[in-house]
Amino acid sequence: MSITVIKVRVDDLQRGMFVSSLDRPWLETPYPIQGFQILSEQDLLALKSYCDYVYVDVLKSEDHSIPGHILGAGGAHDPVSDAMQIRRLTGRTRINYQKSVPREEEMGSARLHYEVLESTYQTLLQDAEGDKQLNLPVLKKAIEPMVQSITRNPDAFIWLAHLKRMDSYTYHHALSCAVWAVAFGRHLGLPVNQLNSLATGCFLFDIGKCRLSKELLNNQRRLSVEEFETVKQHVRIGFEMVKQTKGADRMALEMISTHHERHNGSGYPLGLSEEKIPLCGRIAGIVDAYDAITSQRPFCQPLPAFEAIELLYQWRGIDFQTELAEQFIQVVGIYPVGSLVELSNGSVGVVIGQNDHYRLRPLIMVLLDHDKQLLDEFQELDLQAGLESKGTAPLSIARGLPPGAYDLDPNLYYF
Repeated sequence: MSITVIKVRVDDLQRGMFVSSLDRPWLETPYPIQGFQILSEQDLLALKSYCDYVYVDVLKSEDHSIPGHILGAGGAHDPVSDAMQIRRLTGRTRINYQKSVPREEEMGSARLHYEVLESTYQTLLQDAEGDKQLNLPVLKKAIEPMVQSITRNPDAFIWLAHLKRMDSYTYHHALSCAVWAVAFGRHLGLPVNQLNSLATGCFLFDIGKCRLSKELLNNQRRLSVEEFETVKQHVRIGFEMVKQTKGADRMALEMISTHHERHNGSGYPLGLSEEKIPLCGRIAGIVDAYDAITSQRPFCQPLPAFEAIELLYQWRGIDFQTELAEQFIQVVGIYPVGSLVELSNGSVGVVIGQNDHYRLRPLIMVLLDHDKQLLDEFQELDLQAGLESKGTAPLSIARGLPPGAYDLDPNLYYF
C-alpha cells in the first residue's frame, strides 16, 4: 500500500509540504483545522515553535518537497478519520447529508417555518404555565419542516436562530438549541426520525422551568446555593410533565433527564458520567451550554462565538466527551454563522455560511471597508475562493470580533 500521510520531524520540513495533522490539537495553534501548505521560511520557524513533529500529506504536497530519505523512513500514519470517530460515537453507519439548496434559496422557507415554530412553542409554554396538557403532536408537526430545511442547508436556520437570540432568552434558547442539535445530528449522520427527536427534546428539556418562580429565573445576580438547588428541580418537574403527555418519545425524555449530566460525573440530577449518559443527552448538554454562553441572560453578558468555542474545547474530557465536543466544533466552525470578523485586508464582515471542508474560510457579507466605513452595498465573499491560485495570498480572517464591534447594529445586516 502506498504511503499518503507521513510523520515528519519539524527540522525536516520543507517548503511545499502539505501539513495535514499536528502532534497537538489544532485549536492550541493558529493553524487551520483543514491543513495548510508550507509556503515560506516564516512558516517553518512558526511550526517549530509549536510542534516537535507533524503529519504531511504526500499527495497534496508539491512533488519536489519531500526528500527520498523521508519517504523511505517508514513513518506512515493513518489518523482516525471523522467517519471512524463518528461511527464509534453513534454505533451506526453515517448518513452523508449534502447541502442540496443554496442558503439564499433556503432562507425564504426557513423564515416561514421559523415563525410557525416560534408561535407553536409560545403556545406550548403558555399551556405548560397554565397547567394544561402539552400538545406534542402539534409541536412535532411544526418541527418536521425545520428538520427538512436543516438537512438541505443548515446555514439558513442557524442564521435565523442567531438573529432571534437578541430577543427573549426564555423563548429562543430552546429554539436555538433545537437548531444546533439538528445541525449536529445531521453532521453525525443520524437518520431523520432521530433528528426530529433531538429537536423535540430541546424544546422540552427546560419545560419544567415554567413551574418555577419567574423572579428566581430572571434574577439579575448569581444564584445562591439554595436557589440553584431549587432551579435544579426543573429536570424532575419537566420529566414528569412530559412523561404523562401523549406523544412523548424515549429520546426526548432522555434529553430532559440528562441534559445537565456531565462527562466527569459532576452534573445533575444523578451524577452520571461518560457513556452512562445517552448520546442524545450528551448532545443536549453541549448545545445547551453553547447557546447559553453566547446568549444575553439576566445575569450574564454573551460571549463572542469564537470565545465560546475555545471554552468548549477547554471543557472537553471534563464536562463533555472529547470526541463529541470536537465534532460539535466542526459543526459550528471556529467562526460560526452570525459572527463578526475582521479580514486580512482590514475590512469587516459577518459570517453568513460555512464551507464544510474549510471551516476557517466561511462565506462572508462584507459590511465595512478597510477604513471601517460602512459600505453603500454589502458584498458577499467566499473565502474559499482563490485557495488554489499561486499568486497573492487569498483573503482570510484575521480575528473574530465581539457582537456590536465598530458600533455595527445587527438590524443593518440581518435580512
